Amino acid sequence: MRKIIALCSIVATTFVAPVHAAEMVHVFTSPSFSGIGFSSHALTIYSQELSRKLAIAAEKKADELKAENDAKNTTMAKFVANLESRVYNELARQITEKLFEGQGTQASGTFAFNGGTITYTKNGSLIEITIRDANGNVTTMTVPIGDFGWLQP
Repeated sequence: MRKIIALCSIVATTFVAPVHAAEMVHVFTSPSFSGIGFSSHALTIYSQELSRKLAIAAEKKADELKAENDAKNTTMAKFVANLESRVYNELARQITEKLFEGQGTQASGTFAFNGGTITYTKNGSLIEITIRDANGNVTTMTVPIGDFGWLQP
């Protein structure tokens, strides 16, 4: 038994390497815990949240515009727009005839139309047209009659 213990001690001293030890230090790798790089981490999260919110808002606006355009493209909406255009065209034709035609021309006149007024006055070689809308905005046009070869006063 002595021989076995001696043999074990010789083998143990021969094959055992020196042992080195160091302190174990734990380091967090997540910037949320360590604080190192946290600002860029927070900015990345903020950027992702902001881009998602903007994408949702853009999608909502696109859906609203599509619904609005779909409502404008119905057959009834097209008919109403066409009819309205023709009514305005006829009104403009009648005003033009009153101003420029030889028979039945009027020196001045006023029309109440769609919440606003259209006033015209013919002064020699000029026609002044004043359009006042329902909000009180005023547009004034002065048309020289003598500049048109076929429209002499």
